[in-house]
Amino acid sequence: MEFNLKRHFLTENDCYKAGRTITPQGVMVHSTGVAQPDPEVFIRRWNKPDVDKCVHAFVGREQVIQTLPWTTRGWHAGTGPAGRSANNTHISFECCEPPGHTYQGGEMAGYNVEANRPYFNDLYENAVQLTAMLCREFGLDPLEPGVVICHAEGHSLGIASGHSDVLQWWPKHGVTMEQFRQDVARAMEGGDEEDTMTQERFDQLMDNYLTRLGQLPPSGWSAPARAWAEEQGITTGDGDGAFRYRAFPTREETVQMLYQLSQK
Repeated sequence: MEFNLKRHFLTENDCYKAGRTITPQGVMVHSTGVAQPDPEVFIRRWNKPDVDKCVHAFVGREQVIQTLPWTTRGWHAGTGPAGRSANNTHISFECCEPPGHTYQGGEMAGYNVEANRPYFNDLYENAVQLTAMLCREFGLDPLEPGVVICHAEGHSLGIASGHSDVLQWWPKHGVTMEQFRQDVARAMEGGDEEDTMTQERFDQLMDNYLTRLGQLPPSGWSAPARAWAEEQGITTGDGDGAFRYRAFPTREETVQMLYQLSQK
């Protein structure tokens, strides 16, 4: 199964604006803790200042929406910029829960396992494929201890705040985190056989890579040169005001900057 991955970065969230980066050492699985299956609802709620949380993606039944560059430090293992240590090591994603239940004392109340089985199966497969993709991309072994974990396991390890997700939900469908790790490993093993590298797939991967580069914050050593270039109007940013200093310039952009300089 090839999951539907889209991108909608939370550019107004303070976590995104902080621009801190990590070297991913694992993946932490969360669930939203509310009966809301639409990832866009959370994106609207979180894409603003003064929200003390931010994850790298939301997983729904029909799609996955990436909300932070994978190497950006998230706020998912604890609140605020400090948080817990898993913020420094793990990529995070939230699994959107289906409608129809509430929470009482941290437990799901009124959750209909049979009625929600098709929803869960589709979402679970998306979570497996996303985690397998991330493990391949960053050279992670999902079977190594502490690499692929849920929020509850992170709390047990002392690297995340005291939440029970996803163990308050997934076991209702007979799924353990150990099974999830095994399914991720199997998906990785089958990746080379199942995924044919088409031109369309290559273009998508390249687009993802170039976009991630453009989202990285510039290095401090270039600050004087950047300030000069912006003051002189040599670099003016894109239509959204982003300068994309870590991205590759096209020849078109290069000659435009040279032309701007020649006019000074």
